[in-house]
Amino acid sequence: MPSGAVSRGGSVVGVPTGVLHALVDQVHARLADPAAGVVVGAADIGEVERIARRVEALRLALVARADRQQVHRRTGHSSTSAWVASATRSGGADAARKVQLATALDGEGLAVTRAAFDAGDVSSRCAGIIAATMDKLPETLTDVERVKVETSLVQKAQQLNPGRLYRAAKFALAAAERSAAEVAEHVEAQLVDQECRAYRLATVTMQDLGDGTTRLQALLPTFTARMLGKVLQSMTAPRRDHLRQAAEALLVDGQTAAGDLSDGSVAADLHASTRQAQHSSNVTGDTAGAAFGINAPAEAGPTGQQAAAGVGAPRGWVGMPIGPISTGLTAADGP
Repeated sequence: MPSGAVSRGGSVVGVPTGVLHALVDQVHARLADPAAGVVVGAADIGEVERIARRVEALRLALVARADRQQVHRRTGHSSTSAWVASATRSGGADAARKVQLATALDGEGLAVTRAAFDAGDVSSRCAGIIAATMDKLPETLTDVERVKVETSLVQKAQQLNPGRLYRAAKFALAAAERSAAEVAEHVEAQLVDQECRAYRLATVTMQDLGDGTTRLQALLPTFTARMLGKVLQSMTAPRRDHLRQAAEALLVDGQTAAGDLSDGSVAADLHASTRQAQHSSNVTGDTAGAAFGINAPAEAGPTGQQAAAGVGAPRGWVGMPIGPISTGLTAADGP
């Protein structure tokens, strides 16, 4: 055994893993040896990546088998995800994602993806994208067409990074040789579903730190976040700093520095729309919420969580509501 190597004994489903550990120890020892003159190349990283993918595929195969056997019941855990989190000392969300992918790959219809993953040709992230894409395909596809789509996705996964594969997967139906209209309709359905999910998950948290500052944390739909970014940039742009300084110099108790709200900026438009909402009893959607694309259903009052935070939607707002808003206040913060 090389100097500094760590001896490990163990097995997986009865197969000893000592040889694998010894191999890893040998590579570590060679890297640590100054006399070896090791020059690391892309091929070295690529081979280690392939091994890591194969090990990950093996782990997910074990998780899938454990889920089928309901192993968590024998250990007193509430679910396979909880059992995996305990066994690997990982977070619950990460364990849940692993179980979801493991069970998807263990099912029918992903034989090509499973084989490529087992061989280390695709990563777990790419395998997850393929599994999710195959699950969203129209039910009218035949088995032959589904295999064509999956094979095309696996080939792309060996050439593209996960981000590019995710975008290309939206047009996966084209591999089934369906018409352009059918492909476009399928893409549209995916985008609508993605947008609806983004609104369901949207949250805004504001925490008064008690020192004159407030921490803002938000999970927003991308379009909404970009609109908010434009508003914040227009309010904090250096070219408007002289307005803030002039306003602060003229402030008296009870006044608020607002800067120039007639300069045609996004912030000015937002301010005007909110004032119009406050002073008009017949609002038709021209509000701050409409500017952001975050609206409540018509004639709908605030939700329980929004009412608790003192946030309500004016009458007449139409569209989709943003998720719960939390003020982040505690009992120690006072009323």
